[in-house]
Amino acid sequence: MTTNDFIQECENSGKFDNFQISQIRWGFEKGLTIEQVEIYATPKFNDDQMKQIRLGVQQKLSIKQIEVYANPKFNWKQMEQIRYGLYYNDLTIEQVNIYSKIEFNEKQMCKARYFIKNNNDIPINTIKFLIGLNCI
Repeated sequence: MTTNDFIQECENSGKFDNFQISQIRWGFEKGLTIEQVEIYATPKFNDDQMKQIRLGVQQKLSIKQIEVYANPKFNWKQMEQIRYGLYYNDLTIEQVNIYSKIEFNEKQMCKARYFIKNNNDIPINTIKFLIGLNCI
């Protein structure tokens, strides 16, 4: 199957809108393989979520790392904070799992990411308190 065949198949399925198809095309334009595009080419993700997953693939995050945030329950801004932790802050999956919770909004995730990056030994309850989730 060629990349054009893959795109045509996605278009013909009727499951993707034009914005999602654009993310699929951009993946190929950025040099991704069909296997790599298949990671995010699913109708359960909107185009902004697909973009966050595509960026993780382009940044050569591992499948395990991408799986941390490739969840349609996360909005794209939450996905971005998780991806930032993995890629830009070089946090481990275990560290990112501290804040990759649906109930944390992107601002809380950003604060948590900052605290973890700068204080590797900070307990999760302290992080929750600092970002305003002391009741969880």
